Amino acid sequence: MARRRSSLGRFRGFSRDARLMIIAGLVHFLGFALNGFILVLYLKELGYSTVVFGTLAGIMEIAHVFVLLASGFMADKYGRKRMLVLSAVLGTLGIMLFAFFDTLLIFGLASVLLGASGGFWGPAFNALLTVKTRVKRRKYLFSLNAIIGQLGAGMITLIGGFVPLFFMTYFDFASEPAYRMIYVLAFLLNIFGVLIILRLRPERKFKRGQEDAGSDEKKPWGLLFKFALPAGFTGLGAGMLVPFFPHYFQERFYLDLEIIGIIFALLSFIMALMIVYVPRIAEKRGTILTTTAFHLVALVAMISIPFTPWLSIVVVLFIVRAALMNVPGPIMTSFMMCRIPSCARATANSTVQFAWMMPHAVGLIIGGFMWDTGDMVSPFLIAFVFYVISVLLYAGLFYRMDDKKHKDLPHFPAMHRR
Repeated sequence: MARRRSSLGRFRGFSRDARLMIIAGLVHFLGFALNGFILVLYLKELGYSTVVFGTLAGIMEIAHVFVLLASGFMADKYGRKRMLVLSAVLGTLGIMLFAFFDTLLIFGLASVLLGASGGFWGPAFNALLTVKTRVKRRKYLFSLNAIIGQLGAGMITLIGGFVPLFFMTYFDFASEPAYRMIYVLAFLLNIFGVLIILRLRPERKFKRGQEDAGSDEKKPWGLLFKFALPAGFTGLGAGMLVPFFPHYFQERFYLDLEIIGIIFALLSFIMALMIVYVPRIAEKRGTILTTTAFHLVALVAMISIPFTPWLSIVVVLFIVRAALMNVPGPIMTSFMMCRIPSCARATANSTVQFAWMMPHAVGLIIGGFMWDTGDMVSPFLIAFVFYVISVLLYAGLFYRMDDKKHKDLPHFPAMHRR
């Protein structure tokens, strides 16, 4: 019991700005979680095929990719808070278009705005969050951000799954406007997110020699390439598979939206619980070893899904795959941020996100055509190959750099108490 209290205590005591950022990150995540969960089913309700979904999702991610080409540099040069405000405004506009219009042309524009929003958000958010605490506590701050995000995603997905049923039952809505109310909910959340970001204090300007450098390399392009390469293979495999899971459950097992929402909510709650313990495991075993072990087990679960005939087992395998693939994310980000110079952290984030998003966008478009044929097996097999390549590359490139092997990593002076 004392050990559990000690673990939980490491997630406390962060600064006001760190807490505000976590709230802002939660709101941003909720809007995108709702969109990612409902879009494929909403389009299906409107009479469109998975090809249309794949195309719109691909447009969203291509816009994300093009923005990433400049967003990291812009965040490092012009300010991370400014980029967060810009991202939140664009995301609010994109969700608004999905909420109040229903034509493909408008949906295409909304996808561009949402993609651009994501492109501005990630690099600026991670870079700004990094300086909100000391080096030793970064794993816990990034993990706390992920825990809150997953709990929120679980709740909002659970609620979102029942929103159409609520409006159809109590307000006699037709199915199409009932589905659209999910986007109205996301729109209101995004407006709240903009107000939260505006409350962040201006970024502190550091004197020469005060920045926590993170790495002795002034131009760590080789290191960035190492982080980006496995991300590209993961993105390609994920694009073909992950966004289509709601469609998979509906088509193979004929599940209603409410049941699918419960499954995704359960996944988020389990992930939030697991993330509490992942930083401690990484401290004992190393970030790279922990991440690799989790991912290998996830791949075994993933390749078993299409060959398992029982729904209950498939749900368990789905949760195991998604949880073990994603819960190491915060410690992986912290691992990268501790090795990149502070002046290039947003650029590093945008580089790695670019490497993930571009193949993911391609995978989405290809996946749309594959799933439209009714083939429920090939997407899993192809995605499995790309995931395996990614895991092997990540382990091979970073095993010698694992933080468990280097207890003498630099501890930089805190700018102020966090």
